[in-house]
Amino acid sequence: MNVVGNLPASCAGREVEVGLFIRDRGDPKVITPFEPSNTARTNAAVSTAGTFSVSFPLPRELPDGPTRVWPGVRGDCVDAPVVDDSLGVELAVLDPVRNPGRTSTVLLSSEALASVSNGPDRTSLGAFLGSVEVRADGERCTGVATDGVSAGSPPLALRLGEAGQPAACSRAGARLTFFNSRGQRLFVEMELIPGVTRLLDNFAAAPPGTGDPSPVGAAPNPPATGQLPGGESRGSTPLGIAGAGLVALAALLGALGFAVRHRA
Repeated sequence: MNVVGNLPASCAGREVEVGLFIRDRGDPKVITPFEPSNTARTNAAVSTAGTFSVSFPLPRELPDGPTRVWPGVRGDCVDAPVVDDSLGVELAVLDPVRNPGRTSTVLLSSEALASVSNGPDRTSLGAFLGSVEVRADGERCTGVATDGVSAGSPPLALRLGEAGQPAACSRAGARLTFFNSRGQRLFVEMELIPGVTRLLDNFAAAPPGTGDPSPVGAAPNPPATGQLPGGESRGSTPLGIAGAGLVALAALLGALGFAVRHRA
């Protein structure tokens, strides 16, 4: 992964560690290092202008499966790890054993689906969605009910390219869109990659009037999706294969600007 960044004057001429970090879903201000591989980080010399540019390898395996990470820095010139202020980078698993032939899998984050609203009814996000359906180039592939998901349960799986599904559901490069039980399209879009298992953890609805049509009529406000409306594949750079079993989506991150807290 290539990372370019701008740091404050306090870091000019210093050395920082650049790597991948995890943001806590409940409190995004809680930032911890991504630990599956110590190789997914490197030291960078910050120029007198406060800039740096580095490249580091991604881990070859993800013990806990697909995940989302954020590139960031830590060092003596910042109070705590600081990360790119974006939706992060999706790490997917190239897994031909789980996805033989031209099949692929999209896992739905049970942690996100089990999150509840702040309203008096305490509705879970999974119950609000009801179900999630995936379409490839507009053709329905499959769907799964989401109302029974609880915290700590295994992620739900959308299997694409299986027998009986349209040809688009196994076509590399097909545009994947997702819908809830009311027919509302979710903002996230993906590009179909046969053989890959990846994670859907952002269930925000697309703004009205964008993409495929949704039913007429206002829908109630959903529980927190865990992320701002946005999708990892919109405006992303081409996919890059990292190692033997990992796909980094939007892996080439350009001109990252880090908002940091200065030391006194």
